[in-house]
Amino acid sequence: MFEFLWKRDKEIQSLAEIIAVDMEKLNLSKLAIEKAIMMIAKAIAKSDILIQTESKEKNKQEYRLNIQPNDHECGTVFWTEVVKRLLTAQEALIIPLGGKYYLASAWQVSNNVLTERNYSDITLTCAGYNYSIYKKFRSSEVIHLKYDNARIRLYLQNVVGQYDRTLDAVNAMMRMSSMPRFKLKLGTSALSFREKQKDGTDKIMTKDQYVKKIKNLLESDELAVLTESDSVSVDQLQINTGVKAEELAKTALQINNEVANAFDIPEAVFNGNITEKSDATNEFITYAVGPVAEVINDTLTAYIVGEADYCAKDEKVMVWLARFKHVDVVDSAVNLDKLRGIGFNYDEIRGMVGYPLLNTEFSQARALTKNYGEEGNGNVAEEN
Repeated sequence: MFEFLWKRDKEIQSLAEIIAVDMEKLNLSKLAIEKAIMMIAKAIAKSDILIQTESKEKNKQEYRLNIQPNDHECGTVFWTEVVKRLLTAQEALIIPLGGKYYLASAWQVSNNVLTERNYSDITLTCAGYNYSIYKKFRSSEVIHLKYDNARIRLYLQNVVGQYDRTLDAVNAMMRMSSMPRFKLKLGTSALSFREKQKDGTDKIMTKDQYVKKIKNLLESDELAVLTESDSVSVDQLQINTGVKAEELAKTALQINNEVANAFDIPEAVFNGNITEKSDATNEFITYAVGPVAEVINDTLTAYIVGEADYCAKDEKVMVWLARFKHVDVVDSAVNLDKLRGIGFNYDEIRGMVGYPLLNTEFSQARALTKNYGEEGNGNVAEEN
């Protein structure tokens, strides 16, 4: 009679183990995805956005792009949120209003193919608050970033699917454990049982009859006392499952590597195993950050510069990723000296390493030869 409880015991234990492992995997995946997204977002946010144009509004536009896109957010926070949305939702919409930039959290867009699309029902998100605007915009009036990375999309879909499967297991667990469950242990010698009757005689009971009696006692609302012998005992099922620390560490490493591969981040960079001679940081910029930066470059160039100036004057907008990587001026002194020798001025070199510009005639003079003579100096020695 109680055999179904033993089977349910195994089912519950199995489900509990699945849920425990899956919940740990989901937590680790969530942390790893957030880490990967923030690594790329911070790299973009730390870099400068340069506008190579002759426009008189250049300084004002660069200020808005880099320092304060709107009255309530700094450039770092703004671009971090933009890139996070671009990586998770595969698109991000920036609305320019009055020379300022705002990130949209929701919008409707038409499906035009041969003409400009229209954007409506736009909700802006700024410094933690939402604001709905009812003005309609054309494609040329907004900055719509799109980044379709199949591996990121598939990995995020797998994580969502894992959430669904875990919820199904939790629901099944709740249904199975909604009522208390007990285990009745019977020894090999307990094939028959004796029950004392009111008249003092003994009644022989079979195993099934004894199980039924125990079940009635457990279901009764009245106070009852169960007696146990050496070969018979009743225990309530206790479900205690967990994941060992060693297994958790292996799972965490496996998930970290999967997320790193999905976001094209070198495993050494993601796991913090960069050696002194490693090129992992350069690979991170090239394969993980570079494609996202290119999407921003192209979209901002189309909106700010436009086709005419791009074709006629070679003007463009670019995320300068050189500012993201730390440069030790002592270790790089020889290479920086070579840059000076091929025509870079001091201000340009200081800007590359994050130093403030001098903006003097001396710092903006260029060396045209290996002897570092200035422009127009007739005493410059000829190059060998």
